[in-house]
Amino acid sequence: MPRVSTAYEQAQREKILRAAVACFGRRGYHQTTIQDVCDEAALSKGGLYTYFRSKEDILAAVVDGSVRMMLTDAQAAAASGTSVLERLDRVAEVTVARLGARDAAASPQLMLEIWAEASKNPEIRSVCARAYDEWRMFLASLLREGIATGEIKPWIDPDSLAAILQGVFDGLTLQEGITEARVRWSQVTSMLRRGLVEGIVVRETRA
Repeated sequence: MPRVSTAYEQAQREKILRAAVACFGRRGYHQTTIQDVCDEAALSKGGLYTYFRSKEDILAAVVDGSVRMMLTDAQAAAASGTSVLERLDRVAEVTVARLGARDAAASPQLMLEIWAEASKNPEIRSVCARAYDEWRMFLASLLREGIATGEIKPWIDPDSLAAILQGVFDGLTLQEGITEARVRWSQVTSMLRRGLVEGIVVRETRA
């Protein structure tokens, strides 16, 4: 029997993941069956189980793949900046572009499904926790570099600010998924940047 190439296997895995994202987006994670994913991907159950053990395994791969793609894009964007603030701007730009483009794997509705499942499923929780750690370390490293170069004030705690930045984007994504009101991401990032750089408090001047 001829050996299946690595490229073919990867293509099949990606085909299944795209089909799963489409199904999860339409029907929700729990309402989607393995047969639904098979039908969407035009595969037999045997063909699907060659690559994934279960629906849970597929969801974990969806989360991991989406996070890694976003992080890779963000790292590439950051590398093109000449200053730390410019790098942070580039990271915000590519992240907002993906959120605004309604990428199915990063849609608010699917994120709600993922967070709900992570609250009770140890495997999905572990994947999400690892993703948060990787993003936080990446953002914190940029902030530390900014402190070292004098672009960011030395009293800033990089890990705490990185967690806050993550929380802003996740919180707004959660709101969008629940309320279905579109977030104006470009305005959010512009306001966040200006607030961080200039501050929001008007300092009282003495006569």
